[in-house]
Amino acid sequence: MEKDQLFNFRQPLVTAAGIILGFVLNFATELVKRESKNDLIALLIILFTLSGITFLIISLYRILNNDYDRANARRFYRKTLNCFLAGVILSFAGGVIKMIHTLFLS
Repeated sequence: MEKDQLFNFRQPLVTAAGIILGFVLNFATELVKRESKNDLIALLIILFTLSGITFLIISLYRILNNDYDRANARRFYRKTLNCFLAGVILSFAGGVIKMIHTLFLS
């Protein structure tokens, strides 16, 4: 059996994804409690936030999945990292849209 090449990357990515997911899920629950359901901006914020959560969960699955092609570990990790970063960017984009909406459009 080949050595797990992602061993050193697994724990930091899981920790970061867990912390970010916690903040994003808290943001999402507060958003659902307060936003009107008919607002187009609220729908956009929810869309960005849910997309980000989805990408973060997919990246968690990929990094925790120990059954990957070890010969292509670099490509597998790069794709997982890109998925993680997309989740972070989309989640924070939802938060930024919410801040802009609150500051300038409310």
